[in-house]
Amino acid sequence: MRNKVQVWLGALVALLILGSCQSESRQSDGVWMVDVRSAIQKETPFSMKEDVTGIEYIPLETTDSCLISNIVELIMDDDFIFVHNGKTDRIFQFTPQGKFVRQLGMMGNGPGEYAPWTVENLALDSRKKEIFLHRRRLPALVYSYSGAYLRTDTTLEESVGNRYLLKNGSYALAGVPITPFEQSPWLAALKDKENRLVATKAPFPAQVPADACYMQEVQFVPFRNSAIAYTLCNDTLFRISESGIAPACIYAKKNGAEYNEKIANINELAKDDTNTSSTIELFNFFETPRYLYFRTALLTDPNKFFIQRLDKQTGEFLSHAIAPDFMDVSIGFSDSNVMGLDNDLDGGVPFCPSFVYKDRVGVQAVNAVTIAKLENKGYLKNKPAGLQVGEFDNPVIIVYTFKN
Repeated sequence: MRNKVQVWLGALVALLILGSCQSESRQSDGVWMVDVRSAIQKETPFSMKEDVTGIEYIPLETTDSCLISNIVELIMDDDFIFVHNGKTDRIFQFTPQGKFVRQLGMMGNGPGEYAPWTVENLALDSRKKEIFLHRRRLPALVYSYSGAYLRTDTTLEESVGNRYLLKNGSYALAGVPITPFEQSPWLAALKDKENRLVATKAPFPAQVPADACYMQEVQFVPFRNSAIAYTLCNDTLFRISESGIAPACIYAKKNGAEYNEKIANINELAKDDTNTSSTIELFNFFETPRYLYFRTALLTDPNKFFIQRLDKQTGEFLSHAIAPDFMDVSIGFSDSNVMGLDNDLDGGVPFCPSFVYKDRVGVQAVNAVTIAKLENKGYLKNKPAGLQVGEFDNPVIIVYTFKN
């Protein structure tokens, strides 16, 4: 009898422990719904070591032909690294070891040339060895890995902000906001290899008039044979895969009933009263085999940032405040590239990858200015050898390997 009681008590304790770990998430139709506000209040730190198994540092070669001031887009596979330099609006190609190869295309009005500041993002077709330069309101330009201009891609007539090639030849797409009259009518879409629109997902609340619907802060993150799309006016992150579009998780910010309607209505933008000191925004996110990571902003004064992690198997949801030092160092960078998790793996820069390597987001970029700022604040005391860069050198690319 005593043994049975001990077994029963042991099972009860295990259930209580499991329940406490998962108290901030629950499943709705098989989809995890995370309680963001509760997680912020509990503050449960976590470690890079629980997910990252290795770090590779790739210094980009510095020559007069490829000087990089700020990276607005970076995408790579096993063949090449492609970098979009923000200040000069040029696209550079490097080997996987960081050696400069060429500038890809050029600004101008001729075939394969693009007007200044029209290229928004890059996409790769590694099987065909092609790179797509997506342009706002214009067809994408397609180049070969050898640098040759191939064609203007006119297969996608909608306003497409990004695309990701799936293994069966179909495309996961994200819409792009321009104006209510010139934008994709959907956040996420799937087109098959015959260019037929198979599925779409519009994020807008039903109460917002069709002529006022507007998407803000569209995010699109590839992972393996899928991609996740998100915009501010909907708490659901939608996964686009070969089988269609379905919720990936529900990021329950609980901003109030009117928030989603206001943030999706272009007529409300001028009023500037959508956000309050209690508004939570999903700044960006990325995915690994085990987890979904979120970078979250609480719009107090000053703003508070958190990095949060959802275990895709158990639903455990943890939240960790980002050090104010990391926020200070990141000022001036569009992706706030060191506003992340303390690096307890190799003593390098804070962990927050935001660029694409092959079929996942697992790449970060850091320059000499950021490294110096971190050192001035007392970090990088045992700086990895890969971060030993000169003041005027091009950035270092950091590639993360994750546990399966």
